[in-house]
Amino acid sequence: PEGPVASVVALADKFDTLAGLFSIGEQPTGDKDPFGLRRSALGVVRILVENQLSLSTWDLVNAAFESFKNKAQTDLRMFLIERMRSYFQECGYTANEVEAVLSLNPAEINPIPKQLEAVRAFASMPEADSLAAANKRVANILKQAAAKGESFGKVDRKEFKEPAEVSLFDALEKTSGKAKKLFESGDYVSYLKTFAVLKVPVDVFFDKVMVMVEQESLRKNRLALLSELREAMNRVADISKLAT
Repeated sequence: PEGPVASVVALADKFDTLAGLFSIGEQPTGDKDPFGLRRSALGVVRILVENQLSLSTWDLVNAAFESFKNKAQTDLRMFLIERMRSYFQECGYTANEVEAVLSLNPAEINPIPKQLEAVRAFASMPEADSLAAANKRVANILKQAAAKGESFGKVDRKEFKEPAEVSLFDALEKTSGKAKKLFESGDYVSYLKTFAVLKVPVDVFFDKVMVMVEQESLRKNRLALLSELREAMNRVADISKLAT
């Protein structure tokens, strides 16, 4: 459909069908899809993306289920994610590129093509492999720390002991300031490319610094630094998904 009225009517029709059938357990299984729900979900994705509609997919899902007694919002959300994954891969993006964006669980999907282009541009840079690997390492460290019940606040520069962690902190602060403006302006390609300068300080940090040390204040401060690094770099996509 073209135009706002036609798009809204089509979305309402498709979401009503999807929510109604999901609420009575008629989800597609295997190759069987007697009600064409995969086609309806793909239609939702295409309408939102190709007409550039800034609508929250999750708000639409919740609204669709308001008139149904049985709720299956989570199932329908996952179903839509799978259709997004198929759609964008058919558009020519790799599985890793698509996963890097979809793993952020975006509510609005109309910006995803721009995000995917940014991921592709970033992946072509010589620093990409190293930063993706470092990002994956950061994610694993933070995950393990969370499993141990670790908690931490904001970074305190005065707590650092090693020159390598000070250098990374200063480089991150400087880079994040530039990157934030680019992100807010929608220049996702430049946003991701901005972080290429962190390759050297990140590499040196992991060569010289032990994160999980016994001293609690130092350990928490280093975890906070890694958390800020991951948050700053992954607003457009989860770069760790590009690591091979």
